[in-house]
Amino acid sequence: MNLKYILLLPILEIILFVLFGDYFGFFPVLSSIFLTGIFGLYLLRSGIDPKEIKEIASNPRDWIYKKIAGLLLIIPGFATDLIGIIILFRSLRHLVWGFIPEKAETYFYKNSKEADKEEVIEGDYKDLDEK
Repeated sequence: MNLKYILLLPILEIILFVLFGDYFGFFPVLSSIFLTGIFGLYLLRSGIDPKEIKEIASNPRDWIYKKIAGLLLIIPGFATDLIGIIILFRSLRHLVWGFIPEKAETYFYKNSKEADKEEVIEGDYKDLDEK
């Protein structure tokens, strides 16, 4: 993905803010941006119970998607809110997955496949306390 698409994001957010503000009104649009920001903070700050640690360690994708969606919901704007809401739903994640660069995608899948294998790493060590 080129950097120019990321630079166009603020312009798109301003255009969408003006269009939605014209259609729905200023205060409903402003309140929806604040509400999605609060919801994004809730997603980012939600704690982890000790019972959930094994589940998160075995399949961290849902936890990562939840945190990325929370970050996108905090950013004020309708385009980032839409992307954040899409990421929250498992059935809609394939819509966003097409925009991720192939290098990151192969790295993500490669690490998840390697996590299934039990790998032993051997090494030598020297205790510096003993003389």
